[in-house]
Amino acid sequence: MIGLVSFVIFAIAVLVAGGICIYSSVSANKSPIKVDYKSLLKKEGILTIIFAICFTLMMVSIYWWAKIKPTGFELFASIFGGFFFSLTGMISLNAFLLHYYGKDVPELLNKWLFRILVICFTLCIVFMFLLTDGYADYVTYPLINGISFTEGFVRPGEGSPSIAFYAICILSGAIYVYLLIDHKLYLEYGKHGIAESTFLVALPAGIIGARIFYVIGEWDVYRGDIAAMFDLHSGGLTIMGGAPTGIVVGVLWFMWRHKGKGYNIFRVVDIIVPTILIAQAVGRWGNFFNLEVYGRLVDESKFAWLPKFIYNNMHYNGSGKYMGPQVYVPLFLIEGLTNFLGYFVLGHLCEHLLKGVRKDGDLALGYIVWYGLTRAIMEPLRDPNYNMGTDGKWSNIWAYIFVGFGVFCIIMNHLIRYLISKKKVENHPQIENAEEKKENE
Repeated sequence: MIGLVSFVIFAIAVLVAGGICIYSSVSANKSPIKVDYKSLLKKEGILTIIFAICFTLMMVSIYWWAKIKPTGFELFASIFGGFFFSLTGMISLNAFLLHYYGKDVPELLNKWLFRILVICFTLCIVFMFLLTDGYADYVTYPLINGISFTEGFVRPGEGSPSIAFYAICILSGAIYVYLLIDHKLYLEYGKHGIAESTFLVALPAGIIGARIFYVIGEWDVYRGDIAAMFDLHSGGLTIMGGAPTGIVVGVLWFMWRHKGKGYNIFRVVDIIVPTILIAQAVGRWGNFFNLEVYGRLVDESKFAWLPKFIYNNMHYNGSGKYMGPQVYVPLFLIEGLTNFLGYFVLGHLCEHLLKGVRKDGDLALGYIVWYGLTRAIMEPLRDPNYNMGTDGKWSNIWAYIFVGFGVFCIIMNHLIRYLISKKKVENHPQIENAEEKKENE
């Protein structure tokens, strides 16, 4: 009873300290007067430390509440991991709010906010995994994958959730990506909400495309059964069909919706398309909870280094059956990390380091190449039960088609732009002089 009371008290303290800290950033962004960022950061620093201490004590109270006697490592993981997970998490959240939505943030501070955001977000994930190791052996597996309005929490193979964690993961990734896109378009064009209607159109179009592509890939299964083709409840979506459909429909809608408003559609797709990798990375965690679309069965010793809650859960198949001394290769984790890396390569490294040689449209096309390479690497690791087409060749073929098509389009993008610019110079020689003058300046 005392453990429960302690947990509740520290949980309330966490909500209060965290709420005040976040409110400070939001208020600063909306303040009609100039913000004193030195005082603001000092205040948020103190609140963040209080938040982290209370969060750590809340997590330790779980042992007391559940009458668990943790090992030395588990206690270390819960204290050290809990403190730095909550600390870096709150720092990265406030850095995100101030960097992307801050008002008149000094240029140097803004650069450091972005660096802090990237570093702390990465550390937050690492410390989250450490924190979970303190409790992983006291949780029932397989983990719950959703909530049923009639049965409560359900696990894979036990029932159909009314609120599925898979859907929450996809929706969370989509919302985060929209906020990121909205900010980047604001920086480019000085206006929020530019991509709002495009997002609302492209998201369902992508889901429809993902289903159509999946049905085509599994045509031997769905041939002649029209009802099954529309049965989304039983699963069956592939991002290799969803992403291209969503992108094409989104681009066409954006061009129609904003016709004549001066937007560079190639620049817009360079901003939007690479961020899809983040949505995919977050969405892949839905596969983890559903125990689906994972890799081949291998000896459990090969992945003993994984965080325990992942390692323990990957011992079960999609029906909730324990697979003994074997685990499934965690494709969701491998592909998720690869997608995050792809976003930073395309959205930041290529965006800035290749600024002198890249052309508008290259980053969007780079997404096609990157995702094709990712799938080419992942497919040989996949559980054969989740391969599409005869002997799984469908996904393999399309992975290489993605790579080849993307590279071809990048080459054509540069070639066409070169020929157009050359023709302009031939017809109007003064353009070349103007361009040289601009470069010299």
